[in-house]
Amino acid sequence: MRYPGFISGSYELQSPLADMERTVNWYPEQIASAAVPWGAALFPTPGQEEFLTVGTVNTRALFSMNGRVHAVVGGTLYELFAGATSTSRGTMLQDPNPASIASNGDAGDELLIASGTNGYLLNLSTNGLSTVLTGDCVMAGMLDGYFLAFDTDTSTFRISDLNDGTTWDATQYAQRSIAPDPWRAMVVDGSRQIWLIGEQTGEVWYDAGASPFPFEPVPGSVFGYGTPAPWTVKLAGSMMCWLSQTADGAGIVVGATGLVPQRISTNAVETAISGYQRTAKITDAEAFVYEMDGHTFYVLSFPAANATWALDLTSGVWHERGMWDAAAMDYDLWAPRVHCFGFSKHLVGDRDTGLICTMDNSVTTECDGAVIRRLRVPPPLWRSPGVRRMFVSRFQLMMEVGLGTSTGSGVNPLVMLRSSTNAKTWSDIRTASAGKEGEYGTEVVWTRLPSSTHLWVPEITVTDPIPWRLVGAEVDGRGLWGEATA
Repeated sequence: MRYPGFISGSYELQSPLADMERTVNWYPEQIASAAVPWGAALFPTPGQEEFLTVGTVNTRALFSMNGRVHAVVGGTLYELFAGATSTSRGTMLQDPNPASIASNGDAGDELLIASGTNGYLLNLSTNGLSTVLTGDCVMAGMLDGYFLAFDTDTSTFRISDLNDGTTWDATQYAQRSIAPDPWRAMVVDGSRQIWLIGEQTGEVWYDAGASPFPFEPVPGSVFGYGTPAPWTVKLAGSMMCWLSQTADGAGIVVGATGLVPQRISTNAVETAISGYQRTAKITDAEAFVYEMDGHTFYVLSFPAANATWALDLTSGVWHERGMWDAAAMDYDLWAPRVHCFGFSKHLVGDRDTGLICTMDNSVTTECDGAVIRRLRVPPPLWRSPGVRRMFVSRFQLMMEVGLGTSTGSGVNPLVMLRSSTNAKTWSDIRTASAGKEGEYGTEVVWTRLPSSTHLWVPEITVTDPIPWRLVGAEVDGRGLWGEATA
């Protein structure tokens, strides 16, 4: 019979008996055609290749516009070039947080960079960098030709003169007054609105054309979702997403299309976030967004908890990402921290090096050449009522085979299987070949599997550098719940 629910995302609840699904470094994609027996497939998340290396470490921002790409790495602003070279445009104050970059376009020909609470202006004509704000620029934005400088200490945002980031009138600012909790984040969306997210609530402003200060709150736009983690507030397509906090608690991810936030996390994601709150913290969480192969991903990382989750906005399904730590035998935080699309490439940077990498689904290794370890644990198969013991005689993966590499690692790619009969302990690893190059008739099968008085669940792991693509699984046995109707 077909293994029910084999292709899906991560859904690990408080008890593994309730659900214990994990999908790491794969993402599910729904299959639209009704002519195929499989409703979905697991496709590999992207790997990375080195694009260039700069002289400082900790990439804090990447920004691409009008054919030019700029990066903040540590305390240095770099311009990156399509030929995989870079040059420093100056230095700035840094802190552990991401930096933010905004442009006022051809009218002003300037970039405003918020870094270490200061505002820096890059003249794109002369490439001269100057400090224009000190101590009151935590995040930067632009709307209708005005640069916006956001300050969390005073819960205010200031504006520059029109198309002129060198001039900031001290009287041209707005301070939060609609609700008592302080603002924590500011993001400008594609509909010319300013999202101001507080500690427990939020609101949206727009250009009302007023004078002397042009921006006002959108009437009725106050909502009851703030954030404990300002750098999780990101525009993903047409949806504003963030890790939320209310007066009653924190740890739900919300998304707003329009002005009304809705819960977009699952019970499983929220269970994981609650665990991070207990054992580490969630206030340092960060997010970035990218679009690839028709999918828009909101990637949410928890550095202190060493965990990364990703929401596919196209399907609404969550999965996990991570770098495998062989010494700890567990997944570390996924390396990419910031992203931009420049030179027709997805560019990413990490926290620990000066590497700027290209990211693509066709790449099968990490930026440093390390293997990508992919994991799938489906929901368990249960013993049928009325029988004392279930027997699993055969388990087969339905997947693309014969993709082995011509040389080196991956010539004979192997699939590793462990199984459990109690959702707590696991068997030894058994391997099966996924086919050398061109061996398209390979069957990925295991037999002589354990019997159980309760349940049976497989764990599938792969590490070889090939594009691992799964469409399902089949299982044979006796006493399996649902086998008579499968």
